[in-house]
Amino acid sequence: MNKRHLLVFTISLLFISVVLGACNYYTVPTVSEEELAMHVAGTRSALSTQSSVETMIVQLEELKKQPTCPVCPTCPPAITPTPRATTIPTEENPESLTITPIGDQTDPSCLRFEYLGDVNFPPDSYLKPGEEFTKTWWVRNTGTCTWTTQFNLVMSGGEAFGTTGKVGFTQEVAPGESVQLSLPGLVAPKQTGTYYSYWLISSPYGKTVGYGPNQQWGLGIKIIVAID
Repeated sequence: MNKRHLLVFTISLLFISVVLGACNYYTVPTVSEEELAMHVAGTRSALSTQSSVETMIVQLEELKKQPTCPVCPTCPPAITPTPRATTIPTEENPESLTITPIGDQTDPSCLRFEYLGDVNFPPDSYLKPGEEFTKTWWVRNTGTCTWTTQFNLVMSGGEAFGTTGKVGFTQEVAPGESVQLSLPGLVAPKQTGTYYSYWLISSPYGKTVGYGPNQQWGLGIKIIVAID
């Protein structure tokens, strides 16, 4: 073999070695069964984690689509009506009468009073025929409304003793206050005998009220007219 042939042969061997080395670089390494099982388990875990994440993402997207909870409106504060003067017709003045506010007169507890006793002329007091006198009682306003000077004492039965059967209040009486209510200018009958008279409190709205369990008892007068 001459030198030329030897050189060609050597170069060929080198080329084949390089090609074979390059092929070995891409050779798939041998994997044991244990290593393969570990890879499979890891892959399953990864897939499970990925599935959980995807499920959470879907749930979050669904929550975003839910309607927003409505906000309850704030209820406006209760407004207490301010009492105002009221105008009503009366017998004395059919045109009008402006009533001073007394409170909520529609409340059943508005007009109530307690009889505390007689100031003078207790029952069976003696008077002369035609004698003038003033009857006075102690009472307490146990209602929720104020008695104004537009309130009256009105006769509910018995003897009028020379009056029209209605006498106006001379002062205001707030709830809880005690006051003396008087009927001035009464005149005893000229005939001897025993006389009775009963009086109720009347509001400017026309409602009358007495005292007692059903508020039906009137403030009473009982006198005996006699000659000395």
